[in-house]
Amino acid sequence: MELAPRDIVARSIQTEINEGRGFENAYVHLDLRHLGAAKIMERLPQIRQIAIDFAGVDPIHEPLPVQPGQHYTMGGIDCDKDGAAEAAGFFAAGECACVSVHGANRLGGNSLLDTIVFGQRAGAAALQYVQSKPDRKAGGPAVEDVRARTEQRIRRLIEGSGDEDLSAVREEMKLVMADQVGIFRDGSQMAGAVEKVKELQERYRRGGVKYKGKKFNLDLLWNLELEGMLDVAEVIAKGALARQESRGSHSRLDFNERDDTNWLKHTVAQYTPEGPKFSFKDVAITRWQPEARKY
Repeated sequence: MELAPRDIVARSIQTEINEGRGFENAYVHLDLRHLGAAKIMERLPQIRQIAIDFAGVDPIHEPLPVQPGQHYTMGGIDCDKDGAAEAAGFFAAGECACVSVHGANRLGGNSLLDTIVFGQRAGAAALQYVQSKPDRKAGGPAVEDVRARTEQRIRRLIEGSGDEDLSAVREEMKLVMADQVGIFRDGSQMAGAVEKVKELQERYRRGGVKYKGKKFNLDLLWNLELEGMLDVAEVIAKGALARQESRGSHSRLDFNERDDTNWLKHTVAQYTPEGPKFSFKDVAITRWQPEARKY
């Protein structure tokens, strides 16, 4: 059981909590005491220190409180095997990219594939792309446009009146995504989450940072990030609402079976000023045929 897939472990833990067998209706206990102090200090010293620092619990002597948490966002920037995205000259590699080799539940060590294999390929392809362009300054207007729009975003936050508390917007986004687009999902909850995220996006546009300085302004940094987080939250909620099945870590209570007939396809979201535009593309099946994972 210690090697169970993380989505199954997460659902198992959450089921215990939901059905009243957790502690304080929030977590379960992970008991490492049987390993003994020597083995914990040899094999798990960092985990022990994190438990002490963040939970005030020494796993040598007490069980650890644990609950499911997001480790990884499935998907990313849609790109080919050389890291090339749809926009010419844009390359992505690593955990921001989606080369579509992981299926619906990426395994723990597969980030090495994203970075070492596809990182090398993307780097070589990007170099070849640049070298193939006779005019290296042709992209200047596009770069200038992005710079101007980024400066406008910064000015809006700094000069904004701050009628909305952006820290509250961030907290409400976190809560609605955890509660309504979490480990177990259903259509009505996710539809409510979509509406809430749209409300939060509107409130964000009325906000501003409290600290107006331009040096080491973490308030500005966090709230620039928040704009993108709200966009991603909308994509996740709408994409999950559209996919009427369960697959990998996407577990719907109202569509609890995997449906390869209708949903063996990738969800693709494109940015528009009005909100994400969705399309779907076929999954390339090569040597390994899809089959139900039984455990």
